[in-house]
Amino acid sequence: MTIPMKQNAKLTLISETLGLSHAESVAYDPNYNRLYVSVQGEQVPGDGGIATIDLEGNMINKNFTTGLNNPKGIAIAGDWIYVSDVTELIGINRETGEILKRYTHEDAKFLNDVAVDENNDVYVSDMGTSSIFKLDDNKFIKWLSTPELENPNGLLAVGNNLYVASWGLPGSENAEGNTQGRLLKLDLNTKNIEQVTAIPLGNLDGIQVYDDQHFLVSDWRKGVIYKISKSGIAELFLTSEASVGDILYIQDQQLLALPLNRQNKVQIFTANE
Repeated sequence: MTIPMKQNAKLTLISETLGLSHAESVAYDPNYNRLYVSVQGEQVPGDGGIATIDLEGNMINKNFTTGLNNPKGIAIAGDWIYVSDVTELIGINRETGEILKRYTHEDAKFLNDVAVDENNDVYVSDMGTSSIFKLDDNKFIKWLSTPELENPNGLLAVGNNLYVASWGLPGSENAEGNTQGRLLKLDLNTKNIEQVTAIPLGNLDGIQVYDDQHFLVSDWRKGVIYKISKSGIAELFLTSEASVGDILYIQDQQLLALPLNRQNKVQIFTANE
């Protein structure tokens, strides 16, 4: 598959929030009109956390949640914020940032993104075991484990489907030796997996709904954002920088937030095609 490499979006950078140590994921809370950013720190146990910024990129609270190890994906369900933290799923008070619950599983190895479906069920990808875990009736279970998930990274629940941005399995390496993953669609009822993009694209990370027919998907290693149709056609949306992680797109405000891990910052754009 040939991907058009001409950037097709008209984007305006409106803010750049610095000092977010290894920012990995951004999530939007409409109740408080703020963004949550997972900050991984310097690989020292306990120095990770969650910061809050406003939609203009101004810092609200750099230490909204502290005491995490290497937090990644963030999702909101009811009064809870859920964030993955290596081998744990952390439950946090949505209002105060206080850590209230920790869930783990003996098979969890490299938990990554978190997604919440319309029933407030919580799903967590494990890139280290090509699995998806689920918080089910307050129990953290291994819900699905198969090479067909291609080492899942980003997750997004839409209706009865869970979309998966995969990192790629050994054997899928490109000329540079990097594994290559696809965008997948997983039926939450049957667990059937379909390939949205038939040909692998790269080390896929974040995934967001762009419009009724398209998703935005980040490639962590290449530092680009793709716009991918539901039929699997991919085109370049934005060229960013390597280590762009679990992105956020707020559809009704046309705001795109990019966590740049190695650059320790979050960029916010307005998007108009």
